[in-house]
Amino acid sequence: MKQIKLLATKALLEEVHTTPKPGLVDRLGSGGHTDMDYHTFEKSAYALEPYFGEMGELGNVWKGSLPDLFREVRKIGLKAEEAMFSATRGVNTHKGMLFSVGILCAVSGYATSQYNSSDTDLLCSLATDMTKHTLEDEFRQILKSTNSTHGEELYAKQGIRGIRGEVIDGFVSVRKLSLPWYAEYLRQGRDPNLARLQVLLALMANVTDTNVLYRHGAKTLEYVQMSAHHILQKGGAFTEDGMKLIEELDRVFTERRISCGGCADLLGVTIFLYDLSLLDKEASAVRVVNY
Repeated sequence: MKQIKLLATKALLEEVHTTPKPGLVDRLGSGGHTDMDYHTFEKSAYALEPYFGEMGELGNVWKGSLPDLFREVRKIGLKAEEAMFSATRGVNTHKGMLFSVGILCAVSGYATSQYNSSDTDLLCSLATDMTKHTLEDEFRQILKSTNSTHGEELYAKQGIRGIRGEVIDGFVSVRKLSLPWYAEYLRQGRDPNLARLQVLLALMANVTDTNVLYRHGAKTLEYVQMSAHHILQKGGAFTEDGMKLIEELDRVFTERRISCGGCADLLGVTIFLYDLSLLDKEASAVRVVNY
């Protein structure tokens, strides 16, 4: 299970390392944020690492139902969140990614034990089985609540499910969009940083980012999606013109404090699932040789 926690931490670090990300924290600056920088994210990632390992270990030895596993994973998640806030002095750097990557750590451990596999479709299916009953019940409770988070408020008013919906649907945006793109770019030998940046643009163009929607509204979200789509049409991170447009968009987003944090989290999930798929291919090769 050591590999799981190392790959989870690697995903968090490679997400923030990707540069230049419009309005987001990266190696060049803090984007639209004033309370965090690259080093804040580094501290947060390393603080979360042992908890990712704990979630993976729990999944690996789990013999009960998957919904019960989810409840236990969330208990670890609360401890991890405390460690994150301690490391960042109260700044929320990775709460969304802790939720999604933590679930994937647990199902990775479970899949390794039960199926001897880290196949992407298997992991995402297990994530759905693990969380759907609980999260759907939480959506029903949100409609009755008067004390909601930003994401919950968007669901209550507009029916937008955010990261919980992504998890329930087995990370559909990652499986159908960002992961195939990322794998193909790396297969082509593209620069990994540029490949990650191109994937981020694809997510920005197609995903309803609840961070943007809540803080800036529907018109800004539409502007974000159209801008990313336009840059992709110009070749995105793989062309000189595209990079100039990305740098200009970074300037605008930074000035307006537009931060596509939801898409950044999905980029991290993409990196993690891609690396887990490589583990699965290695394990399959070993099984064939041993056979």
